[in-house]
Amino acid sequence: MGRILYDDGIYSVTSAIVSTPHRFYPLAHTTAGLRRDPLWAALAFTALGAASVVIYGDLLHVHEQLALAVFCAGALVAGRSVTILRISAIGHSGAMIVGRSSRIRALYRAIRDARSVGLELPLVPGQQINDLPE
Repeated sequence: MGRILYDDGIYSVTSAIVSTPHRFYPLAHTTAGLRRDPLWAALAFTALGAASVVIYGDLLHVHEQLALAVFCAGALVAGRSVTILRISAIGHSGAMIVGRSSRIRALYRAIRDARSVGLELPLVPGQQINDLPE
């Protein structure tokens, strides 16, 4: 199975595979990237809300302006706390995992670290990453 680099009970990354609840991806043929689409959508929503207040502020009651500000702030918090991990592998191009930013960043770092070790070298039980030849 290989050395476990990340495991949170749902997703796991070993020196050989990336495991999700529905699929296994061979790490040797996997690429991964982070996407911040929820943050960009939240920023657009907030800009639209601010423009609405500037343009129609004289027609909106104070509680309507406050409600719009709360929704915009909530969108920013949600957009900042959600990240998308895109995993591409042979036969599974563009699979996306949506989750909390901290979890997705940790999963991405584990994939990046496993790929940077050099997967063509077999890992011996008890061998550390620093023990591998350059």
